[in-house]
Amino acid sequence: MRQRRSKSPLKVGRWLWFVFVLSAVLVLALLWLLVCSESFSGGIDNVVLISIDTCRADYLSCYGHAGRTTPNIDQIAGQGVIFKNVVTAAPMTLPAHCSMLTGTIPPYHGVHDNLDYRLNESEVTLAEILKDHGFVTGGIISASVLSSQFGIGQGFDTFNDRFDGAAADVLMVERKGGQTTRLALDWLGRHKDERFFLFLHYFDPHFDYEPPEPFASEFADNPYAGEIAYTDYCIAPVIQKLKELGLFDSTLIIITGDHGEMLGEHGELTHGYFIYESAIKVPLIFKLPGQNKAKEVEELVGLIDIVPTVCGLLDIAPPPQVQGIDLRPYLFGKSVVSSERHVYTESLIPTKYNANTLLGVVSDKLKYIQTTRPELYDLADDRQESENLISQLPQQARILQDSLRQILEESVPTSGPSSKTLLDEQARKRLESLGYVSGKVAEEFRFDESKKDPKDMIDLHVSVEKVHHLIAQKELAEARELCQEMLLQHRDYYGLYRHLGRICFEEGDKQKAQVYMRQSLKLNPEQPGLHFNLAMLLAEQGRYDDAVEHFKEVLRLNPNQVLAHNKLGSVLYAMGRFDEAVRYWQASLKLKPDQPGIEKNISAALARKQKRSLD
Repeated sequence: MRQRRSKSPLKVGRWLWFVFVLSAVLVLALLWLLVCSESFSGGIDNVVLISIDTCRADYLSCYGHAGRTTPNIDQIAGQGVIFKNVVTAAPMTLPAHCSMLTGTIPPYHGVHDNLDYRLNESEVTLAEILKDHGFVTGGIISASVLSSQFGIGQGFDTFNDRFDGAAADVLMVERKGGQTTRLALDWLGRHKDERFFLFLHYFDPHFDYEPPEPFASEFADNPYAGEIAYTDYCIAPVIQKLKELGLFDSTLIIITGDHGEMLGEHGELTHGYFIYESAIKVPLIFKLPGQNKAKEVEELVGLIDIVPTVCGLLDIAPPPQVQGIDLRPYLFGKSVVSSERHVYTESLIPTKYNANTLLGVVSDKLKYIQTTRPELYDLADDRQESENLISQLPQQARILQDSLRQILEESVPTSGPSSKTLLDEQARKRLESLGYVSGKVAEEFRFDESKKDPKDMIDLHVSVEKVHHLIAQKELAEARELCQEMLLQHRDYYGLYRHLGRICFEEGDKQKAQVYMRQSLKLNPEQPGLHFNLAMLLAEQGRYDDAVEHFKEVLRLNPNQVLAHNKLGSVLYAMGRFDEAVRYWQASLKLKPDQPGIEKNISAALARKQKRSLD
């Protein structure tokens, strides 16, 4: 019987070394999975995304505000990851939420304003992604600016955008935080046994700042802070409900804001116009299941990072068009080594006044704003953005300008479906009552420094916002006085004549209202809402031919305006032009089938036509 040969010490050593290396690799791989995957204590069964509208980061006490504004959010931040340097893609509710929920910037998804835009169905939202992976999806919004008519509701099984009293009052534009919370508690109770995604939107910090008691008294010298504190108070029951239902330890909670508020800085009272820090810096807090220790992240991130991060945590591949980055390494304490990041932000609102665009790019330390007189700020040493360094640091400005140019080249589509739409007059009035300025923005992404600088037009913008507010509050005399004052400096701005026309109409002076309406249309004929209002006035006076002309202009600009089809049909019927009336009424039914009154009108017109032929 042969004896087995013993292995040499050298071969045994090699074998042991191989086993050691293999074990080390397996251990490191396991550690990597524990650190950077979604596999952590408890796992994620549900996702709750809370968006606080008009929320400056520095007004949360967990972000350093001196007053105790957010004790409940502070508790979540004390157990989660708080990102200290977060940039929104636009200081405007609808564009910012489109970016938040798609992970793409406005030049890509195409929504640049709250008015006359709708998120295209071709865009993919976080709700759609999670719904496709078995989540029940619910959205509860608190302002008409995020109504489903603007496309933001796609992917949600339920999307609550109906406000109490809206049927009776066309200007019902928001619900208070307490009511939003009650709806959220009910929704959570109904879906506690399902895997869910809940998007919860609070609007209270938006102007007007009128917090309820006791917050009104506690923050009497700073009602904006009071609105933040009230919203924090409203969020607390949602967190408590998750705990009562046994869902807190299996739910990913994200708290953020869509944009900030200028509060008078740089001359802007609210938001939407400038892209300075107070308007674009927002909070972002992630609370993971099983996490109980606070972590702060100073690195620059964006709202567009929410979608890829949620996808990463759930082991879902994000859509290829997503432009944000996965923040998991920050969430799990991994050191991130990468080249300096540049985050895009914009405002096209100045183009409503024939001024230039504001196109910005932010780095960890600097911000560059491309406009007529470009701007460069050192955010580390000059948080108020009071010293423009464009002439002192030309090389840094050029680097950021090149980065901005590249972002735009990669994002602005050369073709494809449009996100533009045209609002009906009721929707427009609702948004104007919130202070949003009507008018088309110019989607110009070229670096044209020949136009008016937005900084020179801020006084007009602030005045127009105030006029909107005064009209909504029926303070017509003050609104008229302000319009006339601004006309002394801006006689070529059509919006002032439009507002004067509305003021005169509200006061009952319809003849003078027509004069102002026509002057506004002379300066800017592309105003379907104004054509509609003028057509209604003319029809009321029996000037049917002129009314028809303006109704047809409405439909040229907005072929889907149901009310314009109906009113034009009525005018044509009154003129005895029955065939044409039927044609427009039938077009209206095609757009909106459930209109029994219109069907009766068609029958009446056909009967009159037959009677005429018999006569």
